[in-house]
This record gives sequence, C-alpha cells and structure tokens, in this order.
Amino acid sequence: MSEKLSACKALAAMIRDHGTPGVDEVVYVAHAALELGLDTNENAEVQAVLQNGGDFQQLITQIETPELQLFLFRRVVSASLIDAEINDDEKKFIANTAEAFNYQSEVVEEYISWMCQGMDWERKGTGIMSRLPRA
Repeated sequence: MSEKLSACKALAAMIRDHGTPGVDEVVYVAHAALELGLDTNENAEVQAVLQNGGDFQQLITQIETPELQLFLFRRVVSASLIDAEINDDEKKFIANTAEAFNYQSEVVEEYISWMCQGMDWERKGTGIMSRLPRA
C-alpha cells in the first residue's frame, strides 16, 4: 500500500471512529483523496474505511515521508475542527499522530492555536459575506 493511500485511509479511519460520517466529512475525505491523486481503486479503499472503519494507529505507522506526515497531521487537526471545537477523542488522535511522527508538543500546540484562529477568521468572513446583498 502506498503512503498516500495509507494517509488517506488513516484520515478516513479517524473520521469513522466518531460514528457515521456526515456529508461534510465525506466531502473532506474526498478532497484529501483528490489532493493526494488517488486513483479510482484507491479511492474505493478509502471509502470502505470511511464506511467500515480502520486501524488508525496501524495506518499511521506506514507513513514515513515527512511531507505526507505533515499532510496527514494538518488534515487530522483540521478534521477535528470541522465542528469548531476539538473534543477529547480528537485530542487523542492529534496526540497519537504527533507522537508517531515525533513532533514537539510545543509546536503542535502552537499549530493548533493557529488553526483555531484561522477557523475563527473564516467564520467571521462567512458571517460578513452573508450580510451582502444578493443579486
């Protein structure tokens, strides 16, 4: 299995661990698969994990390329923020990912803080845009 496929399947496993994925989560995983350039068969494997679950811990051990580790870590954090807050289970996924990739906890916390600020900024922009007249 390629590292790209492992990364996307890990993301799907994390999302599935929280229950049946909603539309936003399905779209989120599909965008990750597209960004990684997965083919139709690989995407079907990812969708199977999204529907049936998978072993997140086992999948992240297969990702050794620093760029793919960063890709997955970024996606794990942003997936955790889809609903605007990080719950205890999501904190565990973030911590497990950071630990598996040997990331420093101070930098991880700084990144999470920055992501939260970015999400707040985006929500504020959406609120402003919603007040604009529609043609």
